Amino acid sequence: IHLSDDLTSLRNGDTDQQLPDNPERNTRYCNVFGSEGFKSGKHIWEVEVGDHPHWTVGLAKESVDRKGETYVSPDYGIWCLLYRDGKYTNGVGETVTVKKSLQRIRVQLDYESGDVSFYDSEDMTLICTYRDTFTEKLFPYFSIGPAGDAKTSEIKICENKCSFYSKKTW
Repeated sequence: IHLSDDLTSLRNGDTDQQLPDNPERNTRYCNVFGSEGFKSGKHIWEVEVGDHPHWTVGLAKESVDRKGETYVSPDYGIWCLLYRDGKYTNGVGETVTVKKSLQRIRVQLDYESGDVSFYDSEDMTLICTYRDTFTEKLFPYFSIGPAGDAKTSEIKICENKCSFYSKKTW
């Protein structure tokens, strides 16, 4: 994954980066965590995905295994919305029905209520909600695959409420 200089967008790169193996870095998969974690409160951010064919957006608990086998699932501490092969799914592998192709996703966390919800930012249609009990810090979670022939080569945070960790500072 390659991050923009302002740490608000990411793309799947075509070259491997030589980076130190710090504990905070995800090394097995192409994903990153937001720089700000949440242990309480309500938080909202939007991610522009455009027509990118392969992405995951959501939240991950701080203790997620960043070096080994991690599955994108609430059972492993990741609550998310995925888009692959032309279909949207939740973190338990269920297909999520949407009215139209999503361009921008709103992620909404209510820590105390244990709710993580995903909306189509265009018309605020609810896509899916997870209900859980959170006991540790949660971080925005992003993953991106190859763009292929898509016009959109990156995904980006639309509001400056969180940013990606800089690999340069780890």
